[in-house]
Amino acid sequence: MAKLKREKKKVRPQAYGSHLILDGYGADSKKLADVGLLYDTLNSLPKKIGMHKIGFPHIIQFTKVPITGISGFIFILESHISIHTYSAQRFISVDVYSCRRFNPEIVIRFLEKIYRIKKMETNLVKRGTYFNLK
Repeated sequence: MAKLKREKKKVRPQAYGSHLILDGYGADSKKLADVGLLYDTLNSLPKKIGMHKIGFPHIIQFTKVPITGISGFIFILESHISIHTYSAQRFISVDVYSCRRFNPEIVIRFLEKIYRIKKMETNLVKRGTYFNLK
């Protein structure tokens, strides 16, 4: 009788960070075009997920067709949050990257409510699985 070889399981280290990628469709076009709302969203979201802002949100408005919209970015001690909106297409694209754990559902529900997003695609990517900070 032949012996079976057992392979040792490779223990993968814990991820250094998480990257939430969210694409929202059918959102409220007026809210997507509101620069003040985007600023307020970026200013308040870090605290909701236990992160720490570094400075204030940076907002840029684009008026060139077909990419008319607004984009915002905020640095957080743990990394960054970016939001891009395209009001004519009723589309929002969001990235939340952090080296600290956070609950992606808080981000998803918060943005869904504010921008009245009808349909979403979300992905949570584990980043830096072999990065060793020690």
